[in-house]
Amino acid sequence: MRLQITLNHRPNQVLPINYQYLISSWIYRTLGNADSEFARQLHNQGYDFGGKHYKLFTFSSLQPQWYDIDKQAKTFILTRSPTTIALSFYIEDALQHFVVGLFQDLKFTLSSGSAFNVDFEVASIEVLPKPAFQPTMRFSLQTPICISQDREGERYAQYLHPEDKDYATLLVQNLLRKQQALQAIPTSQANTPLALPVTLFRLLSTPKRSPRTIKNIKVIGYVFDFELSAPVELLELGYYGGFGEKNSSLGMGMGNLKNGN
Repeated sequence: MRLQITLNHRPNQVLPINYQYLISSWIYRTLGNADSEFARQLHNQGYDFGGKHYKLFTFSSLQPQWYDIDKQAKTFILTRSPTTIALSFYIEDALQHFVVGLFQDLKFTLSSGSAFNVDFEVASIEVLPKPAFQPTMRFSLQTPICISQDREGERYAQYLHPEDKDYATLLVQNLLRKQQALQAIPTSQANTPLALPVTLFRLLSTPKRSPRTIKNIKVIGYVFDFELSAPVELLELGYYGGFGEKNSSLGMGMGNLKNGN
C-alpha cells in the first residue's frame, strides 16, 4: 500500500538536512501507538531472517512546493505549506483501512534536541492505485538504493556502485531474504545459500551518488532508473517494502514505476 500524504505547517520551518531518521521515528511512533498485533509486530520486531530484521516499509523525501537549503548550516527549510510525503507499506489489503486510520488527521512534531522542532498536521491522505505487476518492470528511484557487501580485508562493509559486478545479485538476494522473513523460515535454514531465480538487472540512467547520514554514520546509496526482470512477487515486495537496505530507517530504496511500463 502506498499513501500520498499532504501536510500543513507554519512557514519557514527548519529541519536538519539529514532529516530522514526523524520521519522514520514518526512512522514508528504512530505504529507503536496503535492497539494492533500488526502494529506491534512491525514496530517492535519486524520480520526476522538470518539475524536481520526487516520492517518492510519505506518512505519518500519530504516534497514541499516551496523550500530552501542552507548548505552552510546544513538545514532544509520548508518555506511554505503544503508539503507532501509518500509512505509505502508491504501489507495485506485487509489492513489498508487500519493503517490509513492511524495517519488520518494526525498532528505530530518532528524534533531533534532543542535545535529543530516542527509541527505538522495531516491535511489529506490518498491511497495510490496498485500497479499491474509484470515479470519485467522499469522503476525510477525516488530515494537512493543502498547495497553493501562484506569483503575480505575490509574492516567495514563496502557500499557498492550499481555497475559493480555483484550489485544485481545482492539486490535480488536482499529481496529474497525479505520474502523468506515473511514466510517465517526456521532459523536453522537461515544460513542456507539462497537459490537465485532467473533475473535480469539493467541500468536505464547514470547513477547519482546520494549519501544519507544517521547517528553520524554516512550511508551511501545511488539514485537511478532501472529495469528488473524477476518473479512478480519479488518486484511487488521491492516496490512496497523498498529495494536494498535501510528502507525503514532512512527511507531508502523507494521507486516509482517508470513511464513505459
